[in-house]
Amino acid sequence: MDRHIAMVITGFALASITGILNLAFYGESARLGAELDKAVQDNTMLRQELDGAMQELSSTKAELESSREALDSARSTIKSISDELDGTRQRLSAVEGELDRSRRDLADARDELDRTRARLLQTEAELSRSREEHKNTLRTLEEIRRDYDALKARLGEVEGNLKEYTYREDKGDFNVRYDSDGYRDTIDPMVAMLNSRLKLPYDIPLIVSGCGDVWYAAYVEYEVYTRKVNKMVFCAEALDQISELVDALYANGIASSKHDAFRVFTKYILYHEVGHVVIRIADLHTGSREESLVDDFAFYMLLKDGEDEDVDLLIWLYSVLARLEEQGEIDARHPSSPYLTYRQQYHDISCLAHGAGIESEHADIGERDESKCSIIWYEVSRGWGRALSLWWK
Repeated sequence: MDRHIAMVITGFALASITGILNLAFYGESARLGAELDKAVQDNTMLRQELDGAMQELSSTKAELESSREALDSARSTIKSISDELDGTRQRLSAVEGELDRSRRDLADARDELDRTRARLLQTEAELSRSREEHKNTLRTLEEIRRDYDALKARLGEVEGNLKEYTYREDKGDFNVRYDSDGYRDTIDPMVAMLNSRLKLPYDIPLIVSGCGDVWYAAYVEYEVYTRKVNKMVFCAEALDQISELVDALYANGIASSKHDAFRVFTKYILYHEVGHVVIRIADLHTGSREESLVDDFAFYMLLKDGEDEDVDLLIWLYSVLARLEEQGEIDARHPSSPYLTYRQQYHDISCLAHGAGIESEHADIGERDESKCSIIWYEVSRGWGRALSLWWK
C-alpha cells in the first residue's frame, strides 16, 4: 500500500510536475512564440529594410555609375581643358614673344616718332622761313612790277619825245685820242665796233689819258641841264693797273691768256662808261643807282657782242677779285660808295648770266633766287633794248 501510495503519490507528483512543466512549457512557448513573432516581424522589417537598403544600394550603384560616368566625362573634360590649357600656354608663350617684339617695335616706333617730330618741327621752321621768304619775294616782285610799270611809262614818254627829235640819223662817232700810243691795239677795235653799232647825235671825244692819283678807272663829263656829253676819259693809270693785275693772274696760273683777260676787263669798263653816255643822249633819269644800272648795261652789251666766252671769263675774273677783296689783298670799296663791291658785282653778273641762260662753272648767285634772276635779266635786257631802240644802227 505504501508502495501504491507511493506510486500514487509519485504519479500525482509526476502529474503535478508534468502540469507544472506543461504550464511552464506553455508559458515559455507562448513567450517564445511571441518572441518568434516579434523575430518574424523584425525579420520582415529587416527584410523590408534590407530590400530598401538594396534598392538604395541599387540606386546608389546607379548614382555611383552615373557619378563614375560624370567623373570620366569630367576627367575627359579636364584632360581636354588641360590640353587646351597647354595649347593656351603655348599660344600665350607665343603671344608673350610677339608682345616682346611688339614692345620693341613700339619702342622703335616711339623713337622714330620722336625723330619725326623733330623733323616736323624743323620742317615747320623751314616752312615758316620759306613763307616769310615767299612773302618777301612777293613784295619784291610787286616792287619790281611797280618799277617796271613806272619805267615802261617813262620809256613810253621818252620814245614819244624821241620821235620829235631830228637826230635819229647817225651824226656822230666816238673819236679816240691818245696821249700815248699804249693800249691802242685793244681800244681801237672796241671803239670801231661801237661806232658801227650805235647812232650818236654828235661826235663824242674818247680820250685815253693820265688822270693822276684817282680812285676811278674812267669817267664821262657832261652838262647837267642840257644832257650834252662833252667827253669820255679812260684813265691810263687804270689800264696800267688792269695790265698789272692780269700779269699777276697769269703769272700765278690763274689766267690762261693775258690778252683775253685784259680785253674783257677793258671792254667791261668801256661799256660801263658808254652806259653813262646812253643815259645822257637818251635823256633817261636814273636817280642815285646809276652806277649799278650802267654795270647792267655793260653786261648787256657783252651779250650783244655774242661772245659767251667773254661773259664766262668776266664772271671768273670777278670771282677772283671778290676773293682777293675778301682776303684783304685789294682794297674793298666803302659801303657809302656809289659803286658796288667786287663781291656784289660778282653776284650781280652771275645772276644776270643765270637769267640769260648762260652756264658758267664760276657763277655764284649768292642768296638770290633763280627765278628772280630770270626776272631781273628780263627787266635789264628789255629795258636797255627799248632805251636803245632808236640808237641802234
